[in-house]
Amino acid sequence: MADEKDSDRDPSTSHDDEARPEDGATSRPEPHDPDPETRMLDQIAALHEDESTHPAADQSEEDASDEQPVASEPTTDQEPTEVLGADNASDAEPVSATANPNEPGPIQEPVEARTERTAMLSPIAAAGGNDAPPGSTTVPATKQPSKKRRWPWIVALVVLLLGAGYVGLAYATQDTLPATLTVEDVDVSGMSVEEAAPVLEDAFAERAEREITVNVADAEDASATIVPAQAGYSYDVEATLDELTELTFHPGALWSRLFGEAHVSAETQVDEAAASEAIAGLDEQLSFEPTEGSVVYAGAELDYTEPIDGFTVNSEELAAQLDEVWLSDTQELTAPGEVADPAVSADQWEQFVTEVAQPLVDGDYTVTAGDISTQLTPAQLGSAAEVLVDEPSEATAETDEAEPAESEDTTDGAQPVLVLDDEQLTDALAQNNSDFESTNQDATVELTGSPGSGQPEVVPGSVGRGVDGEQVVDEILADLNGDQSRTITVELQEIEPEITTEDAEAWDVNHVVAEYATPYPPEDGPRTANLRVGADRINGTVVMPGEEFNLNSLLAPVTEANGYHQSGVVESGVTTTAVGGGLSQIATMAYNAGFLGGMDIVEHKPHSRWFDRYPQGRESTYWEGQINVRWANDTDAPVIVEMWLADNQVHTRLWGSDYYDVETSTSEPYNPTASPTIRSSDDECVPERGGREGFTVDVHRTKTPPGGDPIRESWSWAYSGWPTVICE
Repeated sequence: MADEKDSDRDPSTSHDDEARPEDGATSRPEPHDPDPETRMLDQIAALHEDESTHPAADQSEEDASDEQPVASEPTTDQEPTEVLGADNASDAEPVSATANPNEPGPIQEPVEARTERTAMLSPIAAAGGNDAPPGSTTVPATKQPSKKRRWPWIVALVVLLLGAGYVGLAYATQDTLPATLTVEDVDVSGMSVEEAAPVLEDAFAERAEREITVNVADAEDASATIVPAQAGYSYDVEATLDELTELTFHPGALWSRLFGEAHVSAETQVDEAAASEAIAGLDEQLSFEPTEGSVVYAGAELDYTEPIDGFTVNSEELAAQLDEVWLSDTQELTAPGEVADPAVSADQWEQFVTEVAQPLVDGDYTVTAGDISTQLTPAQLGSAAEVLVDEPSEATAETDEAEPAESEDTTDGAQPVLVLDDEQLTDALAQNNSDFESTNQDATVELTGSPGSGQPEVVPGSVGRGVDGEQVVDEILADLNGDQSRTITVELQEIEPEITTEDAEAWDVNHVVAEYATPYPPEDGPRTANLRVGADRINGTVVMPGEEFNLNSLLAPVTEANGYHQSGVVESGVTTTAVGGGLSQIATMAYNAGFLGGMDIVEHKPHSRWFDRYPQGRESTYWEGQINVRWANDTDAPVIVEMWLADNQVHTRLWGSDYYDVETSTSEPYNPTASPTIRSSDDECVPERGGREGFTVDVHRTKTPPGGDPIRESWSWAYSGWPTVICE
């Protein structure tokens, strides 16, 4: 080593930078007071250090640092001598490296300094050139390597090792789940991926197949259910775990896997088409219009129903809620949406019921007209009363009889309105006291002449004296909205007929709009007698516009006391006898009068088996209280039914204003069915040979009103076969 003392070397050739003093004297200057030569050497060394870093140097710094120091070849024939200092004190004794540091002695210069100064001798000698003192020998300076700075490399190595460890940790934990982990609140803490996957799969499958109930707030009966798996919602356990275990270098994620906790959502998908259809179904079930309150009178009793708010589902918000919770353990949802208020609030209804509706039937109303007086009972008042929900102006304009109850709480101006039927009230007054009966008469029409040759005629209307029904209504409503004295006074006055003679003549009820006839067996006397009674009770019946023909109201009661006889009937598919046998033929004729005349058919029922005296599919039976014939006059004028017996046939004719143009057709029979066999032990059993097949037939009608579009209608009926009846 350059800074160790070599005992085998000649002191005269030592590379030690320290000059040896002659005669044992120490000539090394003190560090704080260097001699001029030392200062010059330091400056030269500094210059040399600058040159060594210049790009034009013959050797790189690395080559110089690796070069070992060697002695220079002598430049002359003189024996080389080592130049150690300015005094060339070659005989100076070296300073012992083992000198006692506590004893005073020569100051030993550090090895690095000596090495550096030795290296500086070369440029000094070179600088002397031929000017060197005679007899002196120039020794080339030895270039010592500079000490490397090792700490940057140590830091780099440490960083590299730490980085390699971090990367290794990331790869080592890429399949590791967080230490504490819940997925959609399903706890899989401490589990591996292989353990967690089936746990999540079972939990998610159960949740996807469960029913989620969606309710409407404050609506007990408004709820619907949805099954996520059936509505297009699905999950992916593998993708969920892959996302949790994917390679990551995020410190937080690595810490969570080793020591932390995570609460995550599962990876899910939604089939938009299926989900939209499911949401639309929920919308349809949960959205509803508001229900208005109502007051209904049943005689003297009042039935009040409170209003119910409506609701409109917000489909977008509902879909967002389901997206968020369908895979959680949520069992119920409250549907988002808007409440729709009824036209009249509950407060308005309660005020109306308390102040108007209930007081109407709390007792009798005394009605006085001149010197006559009577009472309207609560039952009569309630029967003539109706409560509507409408705008006050509209209600007043339409009824011209009602005054709405005042209410501070209004919704768009709507409020309950009490309406009283003036005709019912005047009829009730006349019923309670005949002096209140009006003597006026409405014009009408009637059939004159004998059955089969009758003619419609107008019956003129007439002015009479009586109570104005509208005045009765106004006075009662004014009292209800006032002090409720329950006593009103009205006037007896001349009353014009509602239908004048001119109105009746304008009807022009002089046209035969329908006519038909069916044969009957004249040998069956009781049956023929029943036909005559029935035809007489129907003949001349006037059905006003908007009113209804009702066969039962004309024929009942079907009793012997009312003129009927025992005769054959078909009951439960077999022949037997009963009072009124044959009236089904009257029903068939009444049905055909309305059918062929274009009237609106309300009720009828063909026979179970077909009798060839009736048109197929275009007939009806009758049984008091069970089967009836009803049709409504939907024209603008009255119709008159004419019915009679002649030439072993039952005839019917309908008179009217020739309103409809009517066309009818009947299909051919189809779908034949076999005849059944019936065994009966009834005492009144009538055996039959049967054998006629059953069939189905279609009946079509087209009626066209004046200037209107055709109205097309169809009916179908399946007749059973005539049975073979065996009486046992």
